[in-house]
Amino acid sequence: MTTTTRGAPRGTRAPAGGPRTGAAAPARTRPSEKGKGAAPRTRTAGAPRRTAAQARAPRMPFVLLVLGLLAGALISLLALRTVLVEDSFTISRLQAENSELTHRQEGLAEEVTHGESTERIAREAEELGMEQGDAPVFLYTEEGRISGEGAEEGADAGAASGNGR
Repeated sequence: MTTTTRGAPRGTRAPAGGPRTGAAAPARTRPSEKGKGAAPRTRTAGAPRRTAAQARAPRMPFVLLVLGLLAGALISLLALRTVLVEDSFTISRLQAENSELTHRQEGLAEEVTHGESTERIAREAEELGMEQGDAPVFLYTEEGRISGEGAEEGADAGAASGNGR
């Protein structure tokens, strides 16, 4: 590949007495990759020249892929948010129900405590017609004796009825 001086049409040399004086500019060549002594490369006129747009990969599939990924991420985020909001409502409802059940449990525990009091049990027993019993008496059959606070009264009553030993 040779270069020419300005003003001359391509492929021709400038006249000797042209705008530049002196010798013609040396030809610029690109060294080949194989070696220094190789001939310079020349482009053939019939070979198609690739433009920068043809050398790059097509952009449309990449743009569609990126848009698809963004749309998928957006839909996933919306679905996740919907599930979280639904769970939030469920948690609120369960917390309110738990609070109500806790109050009910406290009320029932208070009723049980009130129902277990000895004064209340004694009063209800009297209302039902029950009488308070005497002190318990214990009978030892092998030894033939009776013990307890009311043992003397029970022994006298047993002897009077004819059942005593």
